Amino acid sequence: MTRKIYLIRHGETDLNKKKCFYGSLDVSINDTGKQQAQKLKVDFKEINVATIFVSDMKRAKETAEIIFPKQTKIVKANLSEKGFGKWEGLNANQIEASYPKEWQKWLDEPFDYTPPEAEKFKEFRKRVLRVYREIIQTTTGDIAIVCHLGVIRTIVSEVKQLDFWSIHLAQDAWLELEIENNLK
Repeated sequence: MTRKIYLIRHGETDLNKKKCFYGSLDVSINDTGKQQAQKLKVDFKEINVATIFVSDMKRAKETAEIIFPKQTKIVKANLSEKGFGKWEGLNANQIEASYPKEWQKWLDEPFDYTPPEAEKFKEFRKRVLRVYREIIQTTTGDIAIVCHLGVIRTIVSEVKQLDFWSIHLAQDAWLELEIENNLK
């Protein structure tokens, strides 16, 4: 049996607008983010999802509440974005100015170098894929997951065998995956 998995990116935040790294900072969506979520609500009006999973971050929960106001949502902390430690709340120029050597190391080896006090990429990936597999194996029917770009990239790169950085998704967008018999 083929199932559909809808991966939905949360609406815009003020830190998105400023192009900041803010993985584990728990911020709300802004007015644009609310409008984006309303657009997503229209997209999902005719799509029947059996179960909705949401990251525990405010921006994902607020987006999910707008898209699916009457449906029960299951919050999963392991769907949260990768933490960037000391770099959170800073944009690329600020990071490069404050942490020039570390910034260059991260640009050279983003999967192997860990910014100061940040979550290791390998641990982030393991956490996300573990919760994704748990979701797939413990549910039936089509599901929606409202989360973050890093989480979506991790899932899609694993399921579709694509390069992590090749996966792009705007804040008012979603991806659909088809899976067979609870696998992947």
